[in-house]
Amino acid sequence: NNQERELRKEGFQLKEIWRKTMDLHAANERERTKLENEAHFDFLPGEECIILNIGGEKFETSVNILIKDRWSVLAALCKTTPPISKQPDGSFFIDRDWWIFRHIMQFLRNQTLPQDR
Repeated sequence: NNQERELRKEGFQLKEIWRKTMDLHAANERERTKLENEAHFDFLPGEECIILNIGGEKFETSVNILIKDRWSVLAALCKTTPPISKQPDGSFFIDRDWWIFRHIMQFLRNQTLPQDR
């Protein structure tokens, strides 16, 4: 039957796509593991307090919160040699909208996003 032949052909194509996807996934996983093994994060102690001045509003948090995404700009501030200098008051100044940044902090702390209203 022509329909059965087409279905078998499509099934074979899907299996081939799945195999290629899994091969790419495995290669990506090997690359990620290699990159993480070669990375040197040198973060401050996890309980250390970090003060962020975001657009004039201060946020106090710990290294543990900011390094949840080890590759982020916020995590970079927690390195023993951060990419920017602290302000005289000990905070890191970032010229961004604090009203929006509070949602980033909420996500890092609780893994929740604000509800649409």
